[in-house]
Amino acid sequence: MTRLVIVLLLLALGCGVGDAARGEPPVGFRTDGTGRYPAAKPPLDWSKDKNVVWHIDLKQSNAVPVILGKRLFTCAEPCVLLCVNKEDGKILWQHESSWKEIVPTEQEKGLIEIERKQDDVLKKEQSDLEKEGSALRKAIRENPATKAESEVKLAVVEARLDKVRTQRKALTTFNRYREPGKDAGGYHPTGGYSSATPVTDGKHVYVIFGNGLAACYDLDGKRQWLKLVEHPTAAYGHGASPVLVGDKLLVHFSDLVALSTKDGSEEWRLKLAPNHGTAMHTRLGAVDVIVHPQGPVIRVSDGTVLAKNLGATGPNSPLVQDGKVFFAAGQVRGYALPTSEKVPEKWEPLWKPRTIKGQGYWFPSPVLHDGLIYAMSSKPILSVVDAKTGELVYEEDLELGAGDCYPSLSLAGDRVYASSDNGTTVVLKPGRVFEELARNKLEPFRSSLVFEGKRMYVRTTKGLWCIGE
Repeated sequence: MTRLVIVLLLLALGCGVGDAARGEPPVGFRTDGTGRYPAAKPPLDWSKDKNVVWHIDLKQSNAVPVILGKRLFTCAEPCVLLCVNKEDGKILWQHESSWKEIVPTEQEKGLIEIERKQDDVLKKEQSDLEKEGSALRKAIRENPATKAESEVKLAVVEARLDKVRTQRKALTTFNRYREPGKDAGGYHPTGGYSSATPVTDGKHVYVIFGNGLAACYDLDGKRQWLKLVEHPTAAYGHGASPVLVGDKLLVHFSDLVALSTKDGSEEWRLKLAPNHGTAMHTRLGAVDVIVHPQGPVIRVSDGTVLAKNLGATGPNSPLVQDGKVFFAAGQVRGYALPTSEKVPEKWEPLWKPRTIKGQGYWFPSPVLHDGLIYAMSSKPILSVVDAKTGELVYEEDLELGAGDCYPSLSLAGDRVYASSDNGTTVVLKPGRVFEELARNKLEPFRSSLVFEGKRMYVRTTKGLWCIGE
């Protein structure tokens, strides 16, 4: 009997350890990626002076707040991760990820110095060639008699200029350790360096910034590692958030890269052009995959592409829910997810792609509730599509005023929320008929709304607000 008790105790402990190792689902972009909070019951009305539990001033960020127990994680310019007490808004700790802390090896330092001198020479040559090319273009415009001769000279100059630019790009060590300036791909005034949303596994919090750095902290703010991944290359600044799957952190600055959560080392790399939408994690049978905003399905263990060209979402994210995946940007496409790792080469869509209205960029990610997909572009035309049939249920101009709709659509309780960066949010009753319940105004924000219980958290461009009765 004693032996049996010991065996059962060991088995129980073993199961507990296994569950702890697997951990709870990560919390990150739009909390679980869907933007749905069905148990939430926030107030219907709010403003700067109404139903405010607390408010703190912070420097700009578009990162979505991440809630873990009594902690709330958010970001701020230039490259700062903050941990806030969810109950009262007090900052528990904050740390910046700085290039000053990135130290090359001694061998790399020698290469950097050699390549720096080479770059100085090439940079001067590039400047001289650009001036010469400009002068020749002016001569072509203003002096038709010498046009043919000038065009021949210009072709020679442009060929040399292309070669010099290629030579500068080939100085890989020097370029890698040169801090990206604000004219680089990782920065734009609208997003700054801190648009990516942190992600946590309940034990650590992971964060990336538009300067190409990734970092890991424990919950008390002690940094576990800081990693220079690479320079971002997406136009208009970096926006895609990291995706945490098991022991891998997937980041997409230039290539799609899997980092080890243990030490930030690179585990695999996939050549794939970056954009601003965040990939979504799901499972095909027992296999972890991500669905990328550009349409491929990628195996997390090794970066193998299992499917291609399913759709494209531009700057928003695919919606993975109820065993299906949807892409919404100009068109809505839907697919049933395979139930095993045996992925077909060609996926059959659920229905013919549905064209939806919209203008500008498709910044907001869609939300799915009770079989209806709610989608919207940066200009606030809301399109509601039947997820089963692809039928267009209705389209409505929400008339949110001047500005662009960056925040993703959200569902809290039995309400749908649509917001503009001018601070206006329309609260809607979900269903097949348009019904506006409320219209509220706060200060400008581009982050998506987050809900918990009777509270709503809003990361504005100037601070963090907790709304509740």
